[in-house]
Parts: sequence; structure tokens; C-alpha cells
Amino acid sequence: MFVTVALVAALVGGCNKGARTTIPLSWKNPSFSGTTFKKLFVIGVGEDGAARRLFEDTFAKAVATEGAAAQASWGVLPKSEKLTEDEIASAIRGGDFDGVLITHLLSVDQDKEYVPPSTYSVPTGTYGYGYYGYYGARYEVVHQPGYYKTNTTFRVETNLFSVATKELVWSGRSDTVNPESLTDVIDSMTAAVAKKLKEEKLIP
Repeated sequence: MFVTVALVAALVGGCNKGARTTIPLSWKNPSFSGTTFKKLFVIGVGEDGAARRLFEDTFAKAVATEGAAAQASWGVLPKSEKLTEDEIASAIRGGDFDGVLITHLLSVDQDKEYVPPSTYSVPTGTYGYGYYGYYGARYEVVHQPGYYKTNTTFRVETNLFSVATKELVWSGRSDTVNPESLTDVIDSMTAAVAKKLKEEKLIP
């Protein structure tokens, strides 16, 4: 699903704290007439086994938090090589799933943002005699010069398929900005997407 843990560590090393995830693009199939999905099979596409397990487990928990059941695929399909259609279909039948979530990393982008200079006042602890002494001692004008900061964005695509019809029901692109770690990326992204599925009335 995601790039290696070592690469993520290198990319997020200079990021600001506190990842945030938005979903700037999403699409819902207007012809889909099914009800909400009760049990989802979660597949993270990628060859990093540890990252895949972490992602799928976290996504399953995020979906459960929003009211639907979900299961990570790695428990029944543990191999890191490309899965066959028969392997996936067999796992889906065996688990009585009605929906399949497939997610993959689109890109990791870094860009510089210019933060303009600002001027603000900081109170001091003491003040002198008279109004000007009070005024002069009470506030000190501080100038903060402009600077550049680096933003790192993890862009991920998630697709929801119906098991009954095999049609694509929903697709979304999520952007997670300035995560502190791989776990931060996954926590933020899965929570945002699960919430979006709830808002779209695709899960109960």
C-alpha cells in the first residue's frame, strides 16, 4: 500500500507536526441502487508487508468506528506478490463480504510554501513611570521575518466495489499533509475516508 517505512521516515523528517487529511476529489456511481455495505474486505495494494498490514488493520478499525464491519485482507491473503483473481474471489466468498475497498498510493509530493513576515506585540513584565513609561515598557514590537516551510503530501486513491455486481460504487482521492510518521499518515487518511463513506451513506 505505502512506500517503505524507512522512506516515509526520510520524507516526513522535516514536516510540521499534525497531519491533516482532505478528500478533494470523490465520485459516487449515480446508477448504484444498492443499500449500505455491511461488511467490507480491505485490500491495500503494495509489496511492503508491514505497511500493508498496518494500513489494512487501521482502515478496518476506522470503518468499524463508523458503523460497518470490515476485515483486512492480509489475514487470509498474506503473500506480498500480486494476488490472482481467483484468490481474491475465494477470500471474498469465504468471508461473506458485500463490498471491497482497494487502496493504493498515488504519489508523495514535497513543495515549499512561503510564510510572509508578520508584526505583533508581546507584553513585557514591568513598566515605567507615567503613561509613556507604561506604554513603552508594556509592549514591545516584534518583527518576524518571512520564511519557507516544506510541505509533504501523501496522495492516496480508494475505490469501493460491490461484490454482488462487481461495479465501482465510489472512488476518492485523499491528500494527507505533513504527517509525522507512517502511522500518522494511515491514521489520518483512513479516518477521513471512513467518515466520507459514512457521509455518502455507503456504510451504516
